[in-house]
Amino acid sequence: MDLGRSGGLRVTAAALTLIFALGGFGQTKWPALRVPEDAAASVEEIAERLRGRVDDDVDRSLEDIGVIYAPFAMSLDTPLLHWCQPEHQLGVEEPLPPEGVPAYTGRLHAEEVARPLDVRFWITSPAQAGDLVAAAWRGTEQCDDRPDYALVEVADFDRWGWRGVQALVTTENWTEQGDSGARATIVAARGALLTEVSWEWEFEAGGVPGRPPLHRGATAARSVLAAVGGATAGPAPAGPELSDAAPAASMAAALPPPSAYGKGMTPWTARGADPRAHEWVCGEPLLEASSYGGAPAVTRRLIGEVSVREDVLFLPDEQSAERARTGPVGWNGSCRSDEDEQSYSSGPRLEPFAQGPWTGEIKTFAVRRLDPPHRSRGAALRFVAHVAVGVRRGTTVVYLRWQGSAETDPAAALRTGRAALIRTLARLPSGG
Repeated sequence: MDLGRSGGLRVTAAALTLIFALGGFGQTKWPALRVPEDAAASVEEIAERLRGRVDDDVDRSLEDIGVIYAPFAMSLDTPLLHWCQPEHQLGVEEPLPPEGVPAYTGRLHAEEVARPLDVRFWITSPAQAGDLVAAAWRGTEQCDDRPDYALVEVADFDRWGWRGVQALVTTENWTEQGDSGARATIVAARGALLTEVSWEWEFEAGGVPGRPPLHRGATAARSVLAAVGGATAGPAPAGPELSDAAPAASMAAALPPPSAYGKGMTPWTARGADPRAHEWVCGEPLLEASSYGGAPAVTRRLIGEVSVREDVLFLPDEQSAERARTGPVGWNGSCRSDEDEQSYSSGPRLEPFAQGPWTGEIKTFAVRRLDPPHRSRGAALRFVAHVAVGVRRGTTVVYLRWQGSAETDPAAALRTGRAALIRTLARLPSGG
């Protein structure tokens, strides 16, 4: 069932003609999305097909104090249908996206909607893509458990070879003026391709979400899916091995096995993982490298004996690459929620760093956690060592972060973390 065709949501050809005649879609400002015969076989190809639609606005409002924000995009590790998940509720299944695979996130302009579409794509295995779509379906059952969201409707999605689920939710006080808002989301798979496409709009308090924005957004979303998934007569992608020669796929294949970092290391997406154990030192999510809009990427997070994050970005130019490189390593380890001053056993140090063709900076410190969330060893960690490397080669950016116990010997812990990240850098392809 399609949101644009089901029940009372049917949009006739005459209605669409009237919308165009009245100028509801406005004059064309963005390039039309073609429907290639074949599906995209790499995230680089996805980025190329969508390039003309990307919202590439750079926020320079704080440039006078040296802060420039890259184009916003939803983080690749945000759960699918994240607004359906009760926050930090143990025992609730979260449909977490695949990690360590070629991926793409960005905001896309479309004539049909006032606000850009939020889109995310991953190239994984058909089995995993199907499992995550099913998990998203189950996740819609939790929407009404959120006090600020109301699930309006949920339905099957089956268009342009993509199959999945689509949901519409509303929330009150969406704007500062007290208006309500609606958000529609499609989570679907086509072979090894997995996607999430969302759009939103506001409506007057006490009213109902308007159907025209819903229909127009569905039209825009379907055009994006058709552009990436190719003609329905063509075969669905079978897996990331089709794009082994692409930079993102090569980087994903070169990442070390989790065991290279220590004992019991598993992806954060492993079933049963305690979401509170993922961060040993609180940070600034907006500074994570994987949130740069419109850039092919590979990102992975590991948890076990230590905590690790790996990000690789492929930016369009060296200026944006340098901006993406410096953001995460500039963070000083402070936590906004802490009422007391941070206690360091090893103060923050930011130094030049080079490894083979990669050049940039390394950030190290060891800090006391005031309310440490990690309890896998039966006792709260008191000091945590943090090592982060932000480097680039041309327009390719690598951000690696390691965190581990610094309770007995902070200096030794920092050396261990540094050595682990150097070993990872040495594995990564440096040509091209």
